[in-house]
Amino acid sequence: MPTVQDVAKHNTPKDAWVIIQGKVYVSVTKFADEHPGGKAILLRVAGRDVSKEFDAFHNADKVLKEYGAKLLVGNLDGAKL
Repeated sequence: MPTVQDVAKHNTPKDAWVIIQGKVYVSVTKFADEHPGGKAILLRVAGRDVSKEFDAFHNADKVLKEYGAKLLVGNLDGAKL
C-alpha cells in the first residue's frame, strides 16, 4: 500500500498521483486529457491529498464509479476506510 510519502514523490506531469478519500489514484498520467477542468489543475494538486477539493467540485460516487477502477493505485497505507 502506498504511503503519503510515496504519493508526495509522484508530482510530475509524467507521473502524478493524488489521494482521494483514503485511496491513491493516478491523476495526470492517465486521465489529464479527459479531465474537464484541464491538466493544469491536476498538476497543481499532484502528490497530495485532494479529498476536500475533489468533493467540492465532483459527485464523488459518480466520478469514482466511472473512472476509479482504471486509475486506482491502491488504498493509502494507514487509511481508515
